[in-house]
Amino acid sequence: MEPVDLLGFGVATVDDIVQVPAFPAAGSKTHITSIQRQGGGQCATALVAAARLGLRCRYAGVLGGNELSDFVRQTLAREGIDIVERHTHPEAMPCYSMVVVDRSTGERTILSYLQGMVAPDDIGEGIISAGRCLFVDQHFPAASLEACRIARRLGIPIVADLERVENEAVREILRLAGHLILPLRVAREVTGEREAERAAAALWLPGRACAAATDGARGCWYATGPAGNEVRHQPVFPVKAIDTTGCGDVFHGAYAAGLMGGLPPEQAVRFASAAAALKACRPGGQAGCPNRATVERLLSESTA
Repeated sequence: MEPVDLLGFGVATVDDIVQVPAFPAAGSKTHITSIQRQGGGQCATALVAAARLGLRCRYAGVLGGNELSDFVRQTLAREGIDIVERHTHPEAMPCYSMVVVDRSTGERTILSYLQGMVAPDDIGEGIISAGRCLFVDQHFPAASLEACRIARRLGIPIVADLERVENEAVREILRLAGHLILPLRVAREVTGEREAERAAAALWLPGRACAAATDGARGCWYATGPAGNEVRHQPVFPVKAIDTTGCGDVFHGAYAAGLMGGLPPEQAVRFASAAAALKACRPGGQAGCPNRATVERLLSESTA
């Protein structure tokens, strides 16, 4: 298997982006201003973000013989992302989501259908060892945990994006990840700490390079250093957000791109924050992922 920079285990989504002037109140009606189909999902979007920032990427999810699966194949192929497809699962489907975007605020509400997803069943050292870095989310926890165990044994860095921690397999992934970046909501749940700074500090474990809690427009708090007691705050870059869909996924993919580009964790966090800010300026998840030149220009022009 050809080597890649970033290998992803997790969800790929087909998103129908529905834009409305303002999110309707319960029981009311509103007009749709536009509908557009795009690729999405935590893992797939992180890979697209990393690919646009210069990494060679591979997706290790399971796709089937249907229109939605073919759409995912096409969107990833356009970004130069390989797909591991060793076995045939004709019935498998990616997640399908309807993303309702409130144009007045840029905020989005996501309605997802996950019933057709099939977990990878061919995890092995040959797949994992071909990647310089491993990305996992909370989907397919047993398969992702096995991938993390192999990566830890091989000394391959793990970047984890966990939006829910609901079972022991995901809790073990949380412990194994050397680069753990969680939404503040989840960081609070797993640490019991309410303050973002204290939550980031509590996420740090011996041997962990970076533990971070992200909080949208309030920025990111992260703990680094050999003792994890150095907690810093990365503010957001000042932009006019029109759609926050996929910003967290882009943050993770850009963090991995910075890391694989030789940046230390604190600089990778700043790089990721800039990429996520630029994504918020464009509609859609994967479609809004910026390229490296755009990110570097924002970094050079801003003091954030």
